Amino acid sequence: MILGLRIREGDCVGCHACEVACKQEHDLPPGADRIRILERTPRFEPIYCRHCFRPPCLESCPTGAIKREKGIVFLDKEKCIGCKACMEACPFGAMGFDAEKGVAEKCDLCFQRTEKGERPACVSVCPARCMEFGDLKRFFSRSFP
Repeated sequence: MILGLRIREGDCVGCHACEVACKQEHDLPPGADRIRILERTPRFEPIYCRHCFRPPCLESCPTGAIKREKGIVFLDKEKCIGCKACMEACPFGAMGFDAEKGVAEKCDLCFQRTEKGERPACVSVCPARCMEFGDLKRFFSRSFP
């Protein structure tokens, strides 16, 4: 199974509940985020890690701090040297940087939740139900509800 997150962007209402849930789940400091909603009148654009099949961030990392397992792209902060090569390589602008710790930051699809069969925090709170988490094969074998 290859896990992934899909967002039906046209249905996003811009409530920012996903941002708040993520911040709470990961105890992120002010200014840090792993998902953000940009207001692009007349719609909203979620900026989030797509956990790419061939992640440019992984390929650009000189220390091997980024790895991909079960479809999730992880960042090992112990190996990160803060060079920001991954941030520059990400075509979605989804990588962040913790200036205090000097390391990159990114979404991990709440693996601490998903390993227990729960949905990522952002998905669990979306009132528009435009976010879905699960097996990517399932997403592409049927139409999105």
